Amino acid sequence: MRRRARTYVVILSTVLSVVTAEVVLRGFFPRRTAEALAGIYPAMFDDSDVMPYRLRPSYSGPLKSTEYDTRINVNSLGYRGSAFALDKGAARRLLVIGDSFTFGWGVNDDETYPALLQRRLAARVPSEPIEVINAGFAAGYSPDTYYLYQKNEGLTLRPDAIVVGLYVGNDLDSDKAFENEWPETDRNGLPLRIRNLDSHVVDHFLIPRHIPVRYRTPVLSRLHLYQGLFDIWWEIAPRIKSWLPDSVATTGDAGSQPPGAEEQVPFNYRLRYADRTQKVFARVRSLLAGMQELASRQGIPIYFMVIPQQLQMSTEAFPNLPADIERPQKELAAFFDERGMRYLDLLPWLRQQSEGRDVYYPADGHFNVLGNQLTAERLSDFLEEVWLTK
Repeated sequence: MRRRARTYVVILSTVLSVVTAEVVLRGFFPRRTAEALAGIYPAMFDDSDVMPYRLRPSYSGPLKSTEYDTRINVNSLGYRGSAFALDKGAARRLLVIGDSFTFGWGVNDDETYPALLQRRLAARVPSEPIEVINAGFAAGYSPDTYYLYQKNEGLTLRPDAIVVGLYVGNDLDSDKAFENEWPETDRNGLPLRIRNLDSHVVDHFLIPRHIPVRYRTPVLSRLHLYQGLFDIWWEIAPRIKSWLPDSVATTGDAGSQPPGAEEQVPFNYRLRYADRTQKVFARVRSLLAGMQELASRQGIPIYFMVIPQQLQMSTEAFPNLPADIERPQKELAAFFDERGMRYLDLLPWLRQQSEGRDVYYPADGHFNVLGNQLTAERLSDFLEEVWLTK
């Protein structure tokens, strides 16, 4: 009887200790659980048969970080911002295609550069209604999804002009350059269907396809105590490895050398482009040419706006390293000029007009309110010259 009582006491004490530890961790030292992993993005996506995702129609929710506290509203057609009719009527309609920069990550609906652009253009042409549709994220997040969106959905909106926002950071050669595969292509080798190899939509969240072991166990993966034990292990594992003999501790990459000067520069800015970068740029050029061709067939002018990466705001981003901080813009400009495509390079304008002020969220890397304002200002001037007066 006493042995059974002691067993009950041990079990009860263990349970109470675990519950207490979980409550303390959850309340004062929260860990990143499986729920947090799924919540990297808000529940703002729907699955798609031909694209990595679609924006979830009629979604509304907050978007918070240490740098901003904003709100996202997606209309019933799956576009950020106010509702609009499929039939544009007498309105002059501009479709803006792009990724999270065009979507306006980190700013409110009325602070995105497409929303600000509409107000500026409407003020310049008060005699006719101007309508700017924000297709940021509705068009995915990379040139291949921009192309497929324009082909399948964008042109059905019957725009009078199209602006494509190209972000130097990950629309060219970056870690995300090889996330998408094209299961089906047309006779020109352009995508008919796109699948993201790294992420997919589950319960409206965009989450990794390959979840670490610590997040796979049902119930346990959502406990802060369980994740805390994993964190402790990752802290002590390197020390254990350092105690082992060299023959045990050495791994397959022990013979690798520290990266040279060129390897310290991101692929987009190297003086000599790697083969992978050349292939990415060739693919991007074919996609942009495809977008130009799609628009031209319907007599729709299309303009390409090059959005710089945050580190490009300084000409001294890679001191004493073999780098050309403006090379992506030069490569794109040569391509656009060769094909007679109209484009706008934002980099000189932002450097000049920012006057030392941040136009990006320092940690997040997206345009802040000022960055969106300056982009709308420069883009409206450009469109007045090449489109509104035509």
